[in-house]
Amino acid sequence: MTRASRQHIMIALLYVFLLAGGLWHVLGVLQKEMRLMAAPMIVLLCLLLCVEYLRQLRAHVTSSNRAGQRFVLWSVFILISGFGIELAGVKTGIIFGSYFYGETLQPALWKIPLAIGFAWLSMIISAAVISQRLLPARFSRRPFLIAVGIALLMVVFDVFMEPAAMKLGYWAWHNGVVPWRNYLAWFVFGFILSYIGLRLGLLMEKSSPLAVHAYVAQLGYFLLVNLA
Repeated sequence: MTRASRQHIMIALLYVFLLAGGLWHVLGVLQKEMRLMAAPMIVLLCLLLCVEYLRQLRAHVTSSNRAGQRFVLWSVFILISGFGIELAGVKTGIIFGSYFYGETLQPALWKIPLAIGFAWLSMIISAAVISQRLLPARFSRRPFLIAVGIALLMVVFDVFMEPAAMKLGYWAWHNGVVPWRNYLAWFVFGFILSYIGLRLGLLMEKSSPLAVHAYVAQLGYFLLVNLA
């Protein structure tokens, strides 16, 4: 089986699993099982995107070993930073607004799901690949513009994710209202974290389409949940 065939299978499975999960939520079946699988799926998807990105580096970047090392270090930085941002956000209520995590995304440390850093990393990678495809060629090597595109795509994703996340028990907002500063914080942190990676020479390649489909399939899942 060729690499392209394996990739097509992974993309198909991604849509089948996520869209089936959304449909099950609409129909009200397998809810307990889907909640148990939520955190592992976030981690697994993130690791899959990271592996695909490293393969892309080996295929298209001359100094792939150094670039790979930078990517791994940056990824660890994102995992820690994403967790730290959420911890500060929950404890202070200042960054995103007043919210708290539910019992769905387990395990957790200090009431913050350990999977949340992986969610930040996979979203940045997916948004980076889409941003590279959407930007005109003359802008595709400018870190600032790419980071703006990534941050905007992350905000768009969050707009659809927030109501679904509350239904799924991922987290809850005070009075059930998502404050505007949540979206502003997503833009600011999405820009900063991605810009750091771009300045390290990462996220500049038009990587695997798997990242694009990961973004779209998750949007589809949240849209179905929102319809329930």
